[in-house]
Amino acid sequence: MSTVNKALTRFLLPLDVEGAHARPVALMRCLAETLKQRIEKITLLHVMAGRYLSQHMANVDFRTTQIISSDRFQELRQTYIDKEIRPILENVRQELADAGISAPIDIVIEDGDPVDRIAKLAEEGEYSSLILQRSDKSAVEEMFIGSVTSGVLHRDIKSTIYLAGSGPLHCPPRSALVALDESENARAALERAMVLAEAAGQVFEKMVLVHVMDAAECSVALANGSEPEKPGSGLLDEAEAMVREKGLASGQIVRRLTFGDPADVLVHEVEDQKPEFVFMGRRGRSALKELFMGSVSSKVISRCTGPAITLVSA
Repeated sequence: MSTVNKALTRFLLPLDVEGAHARPVALMRCLAETLKQRIEKITLLHVMAGRYLSQHMANVDFRTTQIISSDRFQELRQTYIDKEIRPILENVRQELADAGISAPIDIVIEDGDPVDRIAKLAEEGEYSSLILQRSDKSAVEEMFIGSVTSGVLHRDIKSTIYLAGSGPLHCPPRSALVALDESENARAALERAMVLAEAAGQVFEKMVLVHVMDAAECSVALANGSEPEKPGSGLLDEAEAMVREKGLASGQIVRRLTFGDPADVLVHEVEDQKPEFVFMGRRGRSALKELFMGSVSSKVISRCTGPAITLVSA
């Protein structure tokens, strides 16, 4: 099965039961209502990260050499799960089931480092899609303090990552913006956007295709005696043809070919077009490099809090 056919089929939804999780759950529900039978599986994941251990450590007998395997520890762990975690996850499962999902909805509860466990399960479970809560930390705070979302974004994960936004979201969605360049990741982002638009059907109103020409791209074109906008225009032509093959009319497609800083231009286009989803190719980069060098995706994530940001790896 091709990666396009696998897209938006298997979802991993990590949840922090003690934190904000309403937005990622709402996004999952919207996708479920839109995609319907396309969804094969949803897994609700909670990683405890030792919180119950720190809360109940005083009740554990330190004379026991193997604390983790002690009967008392296991009893405390199970009590914590049954009272504090499972009821919330069961409520989420019921909410998603009420959305008409016929695919299995599993609950997985694990111990360990949340970033490590999410990354490992996403890979081993071959999940096509990973839905995360948007971090409220600044880039500097995320580097020195960290967040689970930031940690996952800097891992080499093939799953498409959806960051839930704070803006209004129609179900099915009515609009999407795709950031285009010549990379395979950008092409994969367009393909995922088309899957969503096709599933939304007649209610889908607008697909915005954006290509930003940077200084290097224009200087090469001028040096070769060609028109700077020609490669970008051709890229948009190809993308538009792909979108129209999926049934969108020319009146539903917005083309934007501009020059400038890619992050600034994309932020402006998002503010102007107000899409419900933004699709971008994903490039792996360490937190340190992003802090001092920046990245288009990290800037868009931090500055465009309304739409759901979708980061795609080919």
